[in-house]
Amino acid sequence: SGFVAREDGLVVTNAHVVAGGGDVVVTMADGRKFRGRVVAAAAECVIALVQMAGVSGLATAAIGSSSSLRPGDFVVALGSPLNLSNSVTAGIVSNVARHGSEIGAASSRAEYLQTDAAINSGNSGGPLVDLDGKVIGINTMKAARADGISFAIPIDVAWAVVRALLAHGRVPRPY
Repeated sequence: SGFVAREDGLVVTNAHVVAGGGDVVVTMADGRKFRGRVVAAAAECVIALVQMAGVSGLATAAIGSSSSLRPGDFVVALGSPLNLSNSVTAGIVSNVARHGSEIGAASSRAEYLQTDAAINSGNSGGPLVDLDGKVIGINTMKAARADGISFAIPIDVAWAVVRALLAHGRVPRPY
């Protein structure tokens, strides 16, 4: 799963969705298929960018802000879990700053949004949206031994990574 971020066919997704890079096929919600190429990925940030070939004027996802989210806010997870395309699940934000070390990602310095909206295999990379339809997170994973506990990358963090990937092809890090 992923979402169109620019009219020229730039798609944002999770790095593990397109692991290995190279050429991919992008299937739109209406069934149209386009050739795409992974143009940048930051595995440590779990973000990848795919550029669709020969497209223009695509509808894009509206980007919101995750900084004002609060526990209890309603959210919707979009994606294709278990190959069930165009699926929608709803839930609430359970936590707005769940540290990677708390969820078994000890090497991650990131903080995640926690939600009870179902995020399963295939939802990864899809948008987590608020009730205004704005992307406020990127679906990333679910808790391995629990139902109803899922995690998304806050869009404010993800968008900074997207900007760095577009500008530098990587995410510059201080030593």
